Formats: sequence, C-alpha cells, structure tokens
Amino acid sequence: MSKYFIEVSFELNDGQLDNWKNLSKEINNDLTNVEGFISRDSGIDENNRVYCLVKWESKAHQEKFRKQLESRENWNEMMNYFGSVVDVKTEKRNSVDLFE
Repeated sequence: MSKYFIEVSFELNDGQLDNWKNLSKEINNDLTNVEGFISRDSGIDENNRVYCLVKWESKAHQEKFRKQLESRENWNEMMNYFGSVVDVKTEKRNSVDLFE
C-alpha cells in the first residue's frame, strides 16, 4: 500500500478565522491517535483561502476513519457547525497516492 495524501482547500465564511483555528485544533486532536494517520497541516494564503494537507499510511486508513467519523451520533451537528465556519461551496479536494 502506498501512502495517501489529501489536499482540501476552501474559503471561510465572513469573520470565521478564529472559529476555524479552534475547529482545526479539534480536528487535530481527533486525528492524533487514529491508526494510519501521519500528519495534518493547515494554513491560509494571501487570498484568504484555507488549505488542509493530510497524510495517511494508506487510502484504506483514511476511508476507515471517515466511515467512523460519519457514523458518530453527532455527525449532522458536526457538519452543520463546519458549514457555519467554512463556505462549503468553495471547497476543492485532491487525493493523491504517493510514490514509494
């Protein structure tokens, strides 16, 4: 299995930078001890577009975590909060199998 990399970018809703920073910390905490998780970085460019770069041991590890996340009882609540912070219409996602 090759390592797997996800790049997600989006714009924030107006006035949500501090809320994004807090949410980003929560996301990091959720990922810290997940099997197959390697790293996550988040930053913002000169056009106020946020980028999240997440690296996994494999696509299977990422998909397993995603399914666990989506099965949480508070999934809809989490996504509603995410949508209040992030302008989801601007989201772009790239997934890459990394060369070994």
